[in-house]
Amino acid sequence: MGNPFLNRMRVNREHTSIIVSYDDQTFHWCELDDSGHVQDALRLSDHWLRRIQNVQHIQFVGTDQVVAIIQEKTERSIHVYKKEQGRIKLLYTKSLKLPFPVMQVAWQDEHLQLLFAVRHRSGTVQIGLYDSEQEQAEWVTPKLVNPQFVFWSKIAREIGVNIGGLGRVYVYGEESGLSQETLYREYAYPVMDKQGEMIALSIPVEGGFQPGWSKAQDEAIHRRLEHSELFSELIRMQLDIDRQLVLCEGILRGKWMYVQYTFEGEKTFELHDYPGTLTQAVYSRDKQSLIGKFESLVTAPIPARYEISDSCGKITPLDVGYANVFASGLGQQPEIQYKQLFHGDELIPYMDIDPEGEGHAVIYLHGGPHNCLIDSYSPVIRGLCESGVRVIGLNYPGSSGFGPEYKHRIHDDWGGVDAGVIRIIREQVLSSYIEVSLYGVSYGAYLALLAAGRNPELWSSAVACAPFTDLSELYAGGGAKLRSFLQMEIGGLLQDESALRDRSPLTYASALRMVNLQLIHGRNDQLCPVEQTEHLYEEILKWKQPVRAVGELELHIIDDLQHEVYAERIWATKAVQFLTRNRVTQPE
Repeated sequence: MGNPFLNRMRVNREHTSIIVSYDDQTFHWCELDDSGHVQDALRLSDHWLRRIQNVQHIQFVGTDQVVAIIQEKTERSIHVYKKEQGRIKLLYTKSLKLPFPVMQVAWQDEHLQLLFAVRHRSGTVQIGLYDSEQEQAEWVTPKLVNPQFVFWSKIAREIGVNIGGLGRVYVYGEESGLSQETLYREYAYPVMDKQGEMIALSIPVEGGFQPGWSKAQDEAIHRRLEHSELFSELIRMQLDIDRQLVLCEGILRGKWMYVQYTFEGEKTFELHDYPGTLTQAVYSRDKQSLIGKFESLVTAPIPARYEISDSCGKITPLDVGYANVFASGLGQQPEIQYKQLFHGDELIPYMDIDPEGEGHAVIYLHGGPHNCLIDSYSPVIRGLCESGVRVIGLNYPGSSGFGPEYKHRIHDDWGGVDAGVIRIIREQVLSSYIEVSLYGVSYGAYLALLAAGRNPELWSSAVACAPFTDLSELYAGGGAKLRSFLQMEIGGLLQDESALRDRSPLTYASALRMVNLQLIHGRNDQLCPVEQTEHLYEEILKWKQPVRAVGELELHIIDDLQHEVYAERIWATKAVQFLTRNRVTQPE
């Protein structure tokens, strides 16, 4: 897998310390100065009690205290570490009997409280609190349908969630037993943050989203100035009560951006047009910089800072852990052109990456379906660019980051208009190329297989990573969460077996034998069953046996791999080698 990979980073409430976590199970605890620069760093992972297998959760629970939940074989334990005079010491440790995933941890009433969520067999979700000392749990919400957790205010004893486009703030008391009767306030818009009496809201409007804020008990909502551009997706809002500011983080036309407003609606700064993406950012202690996770197409995630007064949008890496290993790539970015293609009356956005690449082009299809291909790390795109391959990063209909209408374009139409635009890109943008390949992950892998199966003559090769191949079986064999998601997304199609067959790659196994095809899947994938990939592979083999084999066929099952973010780095070398193995030279 190469160099250790940044998994998570956490900044404490006072913005004086940062915890940086890597996938090799190393954790660095660093002090920050007022402007967000690293002053000193200690390796927290050197202080585990024993050799551990997996850190499931890590966060600050105070200015100088960190909690870690560690899984070792079948046992889970919770540890609290404290930093004193430049040293780390163990403050608290206890076996954890709570069987559910932990969302957040906090000291409350001198006890360690754990916020957790349980998905019931009905598909509903309920949020509860667990007292690790008394080993008791209580519900703080009733059973909810598809809730989105937003915040936990420990002092005010409030939980913020969004359900069906509406915001709810649940209040729990000092005494247990509130459960179903827990009081809450409902808002007409999704809640994004709450500090004191101020609450931040995401307001859906035609063409996008705008931030709004008000006092929690007021009916009036202050919105940002009308002439400001809407967010295509509003990801996060952070209230700063002391300075009367709100920091908005979101996507505008496929590019990650930050905008800061005063409570009166005046825009005070914007970070938009810069190479790469800065996500999960918070203010430095002096409020003059942002500290977050930076990445680009060719730069793996690193902790970094942006100085608000810098009009050039320059991102500088923080000297944390392994960051220096990746920082060298910051100045070596490929050429990226953001383009659009007309499809009827609709504009299809795409990224033209290394457009001077000759002889071979690859259409890159992101997962989702409602994700968005932005300027974030892809070791596959990096490898293709290094090989001189032109890459078209397609944000097919259904992608987020381009407004609600575009995002909902494939409702009841998976494998319809989204698969159709892939062929249009091939015929209109890449018509002069002899060799054009497809690469996709998850839903993008499903689209790659569907496009290759329907028109094998257009493609020289295809790589499908963690796909699903049979829509009917995906629904029939799915759990409550997946079945609920599919009902919401393609409920109409589920009633039409003929349509499901037409939109399932398994139907085109015969045609797929004509294409050089590589299938990659994680053995422990809980979202897209590995059995679907194996079934497609077996069906293609059946068609290859009676006739002379035409295309290459590879199957790679990766043990212990789940359906996870950045999993691409695990198979990137295999995929790039397969896509570039039989390259031809473009004729002059």
